[in-house]
Amino acid sequence: MISEAQPEGNHGKESALAETAINKILVPLDGSRLAEAMVPYATGLAKAAGAGIVLFQAVPLHGNTETAAAYLEGVASGLRQSGIGVATDTSEGDIAQEIVGAARRYEASFIVMTGHASDQGRKDLLGSTAHSVLKICTTPVIVVPLNFTTYAQPSAIVIGHDGTVNSQAVLGPAVALARAITSELVLVRSVDPVTGLGGAAKYYSAVDDFAETDLNSLRDELASSGLNVKTHVGKRPAELELLAIADSQLGSIIAVSTRSLSAEVNVLGSVTDRLVRSQTHAVLAVPES
Repeated sequence: MISEAQPEGNHGKESALAETAINKILVPLDGSRLAEAMVPYATGLAKAAGAGIVLFQAVPLHGNTETAAAYLEGVASGLRQSGIGVATDTSEGDIAQEIVGAARRYEASFIVMTGHASDQGRKDLLGSTAHSVLKICTTPVIVVPLNFTTYAQPSAIVIGHDGTVNSQAVLGPAVALARAITSELVLVRSVDPVTGLGGAAKYYSAVDDFAETDLNSLRDELASSGLNVKTHVGKRPAELELLAIADSQLGSIIAVSTRSLSAEVNVLGSVTDRLVRSQTHAVLAVPES
């Protein structure tokens, strides 16, 4: 069941969750048609958010950066004709490390990249570069499915929120993106598997009562700052709840922590991994703050 709150206006109250500006989006390319096919999606997202784009290509050590630079300029020239601000850059080194470093250097708000086919050629597996970036990223990453070759306005940002520190870190980037592209937020929480709750939870008769109360409190806080916000508490596994809600919202972006349901450093959370591999929705994966 989805619970909804309408925006009430800011009334002069500043929200720390919603004040991050989106200035630059880093788009890593590797010269392949698969990676380049999602450029229109990344460009459309940047235009909607009022952001510029940095086209970036990392090459292995002693690789040909001149060829990479020429390729990026060729892609950029077409985008500039549409009026969007585009910069290009290349570097040598470990591909994933260089992508993460470039995002930090340019102070990119997001990295937008395709999941790519895996090294084994299977489209249901995440390519090694995307997987490595997601494990070590310090910048939020939007992973675009292989068939997303055009941009359509996402009707919602569907946020996986389980009350943990990791899921709390998702809110800032997700809220900033929702504001920039005028999408509603849907806060989703799964109460499966049931886990022991302490603290305030002991005052509630059931886990789902506590989950709903927690989400509704957050919903009201966000709605008071002018956002359209809904909540949903379900009993299926988290990825199934998130996918079901996203399926009902045209072009939704699912926002989760890179370490959803995983407390290990540099280990991609199982929920995030399965959502990205599903190749059905763009996934905003946010690193632990």
